[in-house]
Amino acid sequence: MPVYKGFQAQIYKDGVRLGYVKEVTLEIDHSLETYVEINSQYVSRLQEGPISITGRLTRAWVDVNYLALVGQDTLSEFDLSFVVNSQFTLYVYDCKFSKGSVNVPSDGFLMEDYDFMAKDFGVVG
Repeated sequence: MPVYKGFQAQIYKDGVRLGYVKEVTLEIDHSLETYVEINSQYVSRLQEGPISITGRLTRAWVDVNYLALVGQDTLSEFDLSFVVNSQFTLYVYDCKFSKGSVNVPSDGFLMEDYDFMAKDFGVVG
């Protein structure tokens, strides 16, 4: 199960950059399962099960002016992009916080760590 860590991540909502995160940790679990044929002692192939994408945000800033324009004071769903080891960019889509939405303070700084889950991811580079 690969774990990716990135810095200077960007938060997007509806295709618009909404803020940034100092540090992101992302874990992708492919849930590999073994397949053994009848009358065989050896694994004949590995099958992928459902993919689980979980992560954690550390020290984020969110543009409260944009949230006010769209009529929201909470951040419930978002996308992320961040560079991993200066080698490739990882995009994470349809992220939601594990414990509901997050109320963004008036200054926009989220000082706590927040866990999230995502539906999909993509790699560029």
